Amino acid sequence: MYSGFGAVINSNSLMERWGNLSNSCRPWTYWWWPGSAVDKTNICQLLKIYSEAGLGGVHIIPIYGVRGYEDRYIKYLSPQWMQMLDFTVQEARKLGLDVDMTLGTGWCFGGPRVTDEEANALLVVWSNSVSPNVGVVHIPATNKPLAVVAVSKSGEVVDVRDKVDETGLLSWKPHQGEWTIYVLFTRPSGQKVKRAAPGGEGHMLNLLYRPAIENFLKWFDEAFAGYAGAKPRAVYHDSYEYKSDWSPDLLTQFASRYGYRLEMELPYFLSDVDLDRVRRIKCDYREFVSDMIYSNLVVWVRWAHSNGFITRNEAHGSPGNILDFYAAADVPETEFFRSDRDIMVAKLASSAAHILGRPFTSSESGTWITEHFHETLDALKHLMDDFFLAGVNHVFYHGTCYSPLDAPWPGWLFYASTQMNPQNPIWFHVRVLNDYIARCQAILQAGQPDNDILLYWPIYDLWSFPTGRLQHLTIHAAESWIVPTPCGYLARALWRNGYSFDYISDRLLAEIQVGTLPGSVRTPSGIEYRAVIVPKTTYMPLGTLEKLLSLARGGAWVVFQDRLPADVPGWWNLNQRQVIFRGITKFPSVCGAE
Repeated sequence: MYSGFGAVINSNSLMERWGNLSNSCRPWTYWWWPGSAVDKTNICQLLKIYSEAGLGGVHIIPIYGVRGYEDRYIKYLSPQWMQMLDFTVQEARKLGLDVDMTLGTGWCFGGPRVTDEEANALLVVWSNSVSPNVGVVHIPATNKPLAVVAVSKSGEVVDVRDKVDETGLLSWKPHQGEWTIYVLFTRPSGQKVKRAAPGGEGHMLNLLYRPAIENFLKWFDEAFAGYAGAKPRAVYHDSYEYKSDWSPDLLTQFASRYGYRLEMELPYFLSDVDLDRVRRIKCDYREFVSDMIYSNLVVWVRWAHSNGFITRNEAHGSPGNILDFYAAADVPETEFFRSDRDIMVAKLASSAAHILGRPFTSSESGTWITEHFHETLDALKHLMDDFFLAGVNHVFYHGTCYSPLDAPWPGWLFYASTQMNPQNPIWFHVRVLNDYIARCQAILQAGQPDNDILLYWPIYDLWSFPTGRLQHLTIHAAESWIVPTPCGYLARALWRNGYSFDYISDRLLAEIQVGTLPGSVRTPSGIEYRAVIVPKTTYMPLGTLEKLLSLARGGAWVVFQDRLPADVPGWWNLNQRQVIFRGITKFPSVCGAE
């Protein structure tokens, strides 16, 4: 047996795998199609060059075109574009390569089918003072208000939306004192699809809004309805760069779920003061947004499966539980952009794959490792090693720009700096690096996860932060959301002391059972861990605490760092949940737990 990088494999099959490496073992590359100005001759020649260099596949991303070649542009999803897709997939597979594609052009999800109502939406709050002497307020007529409430200086809140007429005139007088009228609107963020290709231009959609994702997917239903050609292996969702913080139905859906109206808690929702109620109201809002994104990602995944695709998803950047968002996809994908390499952060993606038994964790690799044509094979090798240590076993270069062979040097280039293409001098020796990557990934893909610990990620502590509205969990600013937290500190301490681990979320923990080994727990995929460790945590959902208690009573090791959690998160049904929570935590210990 061979053990390394948190995986265990049978060494008897190792040499056999190295002698017959599959395309999934080899590194793949993002393959940008500028203007989708591709042709069959160049596709054939380029795919052969990529294959000879040791690549295993390409990921098609149509982007904006190259000036002077407008006559070659092909409109996205047109019959000609679909013919090029079919030809590319077939030719790639003849060479032993495979193909993925972005679902759309550029990034993120969006395009010409996205209506104004389905586009990225931002909350707009308009306010105006009113006193008993002023009983008429003109509300801006820019949009239909979602809510109109009056708030007194003492915090009393009155819903006055029914006092607004069709012209936007509010007729209402407070009984005494000065009040503030708050009006909630939404407006499109103005975000368009980034680096869109011809035929893919338009709004980014609102991933908080179910009709937006459903209508977006109909665009592809229509494109593939009469398509008899070869399909790519996977469809892809890029890192979350949407700006949405609201949706047309958010207030209604929120009230249905939590049993109270968010607009009636507006003084706390809009406040940045460190008050318990502010923390709890904002936590409920952030949890709700996270769950809306998760449920809409699941809609996309189910659509993909019904159409014969698997899914790759970059969850980072999302304003929600990115561990769950990674877990929603078949292939969770992490990223190292430039100087933001952090194995502890990248492990969020591989943790989701390990817990659910997904065979691959992929990576967007070397996006801007240094400036154009300055990257070295040595730097790329060290980058890949960091990915492997993080549990990645399916790397994608970022990347390779389609460049016709008649284009003068340096050919067609994308603005991201790493140039993994034949115009780059390192290409002459890149096969050596690619073979190294392939051998490493053959080992990692052949093994099973063998980490010691499940480390609970206390997302509700983050969601209970009193300032701001949504928190975007980007890899570029991990120091703002995980690095300087009890979980982040404990993760590094475990790592430094030789303990391997996977992170686990509340949602994923709900599926964990007592294992077969003494003190262990077992995932639905059959992977066993020696213990569950909970870092210092302030807020923990009642269901999570009850689950941990159940595991401990069943003989599993459940370890709390320093102390038990202090309270339940959120505002809904608070008193009842707190009574149950305190009834559990009043005991200093239970059998099998510390």
